[in-house]
Amino acid sequence: MLLIESDGKELFKAHGIPVAPSFLMESAEDECGPLSGAGAGQWIVKAQVPVGGRGKAGGIVRASSEREVRAAVRAMLGGRLKGHEIKACLVEQAVSGQEHYLAVVVDPGRGGIRLMYSREGGVDIESVAKEEGKVFQEAMALDRGLFDQALEKLSAWIEDENAEPIVACARKLGAMFFELGLLVAEINPLFVDAGGRVLAGDAKVVIDLNAMERTPGLMDMLREHQAWYPDAWRKIQEDFDFIEIDAQGSIGLITTGAGLSMMLLDELIARGARPFNFADVRTGQMRGDPARLLTMFGWLKKASGLRVVLINVFAGITDLEEFALTLAKALDQSPDWNLPIVARLIGNNEERARAVLQGRAGRIWIEPDLEKAMDLAVELGRAA
Repeated sequence: MLLIESDGKELFKAHGIPVAPSFLMESAEDECGPLSGAGAGQWIVKAQVPVGGRGKAGGIVRASSEREVRAAVRAMLGGRLKGHEIKACLVEQAVSGQEHYLAVVVDPGRGGIRLMYSREGGVDIESVAKEEGKVFQEAMALDRGLFDQALEKLSAWIEDENAEPIVACARKLGAMFFELGLLVAEINPLFVDAGGRVLAGDAKVVIDLNAMERTPGLMDMLREHQAWYPDAWRKIQEDFDFIEIDAQGSIGLITTGAGLSMMLLDELIARGARPFNFADVRTGQMRGDPARLLTMFGWLKKASGLRVVLINVFAGITDLEEFALTLAKALDQSPDWNLPIVARLIGNNEERARAVLQGRAGRIWIEPDLEKAMDLAVELGRAA
């Protein structure tokens, strides 16, 4: 899960990585002491949403006065950026210097991690990475001793007066990466001024939700900021995945299997539909208890644009008759549920499952063919 920049930078500061003076604003009327009476100055107002590419999407604005800062915050808050509601803005003192790139990331292909550095950071780092000789990369097993050896290679590769402060920063970034069990710890840009001082201009920190029990500090951060990370907090609390992807989406999804669910999203979007959510409900954990479905019904009912729900369960071990009975219980306990449901249940005991749901015509449309089920959901979503 990607942290918003302000939380990432709090982790940087806790591990000795310098960042620019800044403060958060959750309202355009919030106190902003560093600005008051300071006269003209350069500040950067950044929308705090867990996505990359905010600058190109209009989520980063320069301001030279308190009035301009408040105006930028007022314009951003409550809006949406790449599908995420902007609930806070980071106001940061503008800095300058040469832009570098530094990262420690998990390398799934090699079953380890990778240290990366480039003298050319910024928004076009992807294109820089394609040019031979411009990016230092060292892959290794997840081992602190090997990481120290990689730092020595990085120092030799830089070969100038900036090697020492950059390697020192990389060492701190690596320590944070190991301590917190991260998936990504990236600084882009990493500013280096004329005196060789380094400063993190941005923070891309991706945490592993499966490792939260080993990192109580991260759990405390999520608990404090759960309104900023509703999808992650839901997963921690409920132990299954439900991710809102389009607040105005018309098709809600109750599905199993992350890969199959992603495929379903792609297929619906290709049909011109707007899915509301991704889901991996993990039917094997339900054991006849409708609580999980009732919880999902509650979340789906809050979606203002929802018109239909598509259930897609491809079962191997799961008993589909048991799932169908559980779904029936959930509907019986939801008398105010008025959305049509298209159900595709394929696999173990599917005939009995269909028999359980057959008598609920008008509430549930049973369609075993995936293409037809998606087409029907799209049709009902548009007609409702």
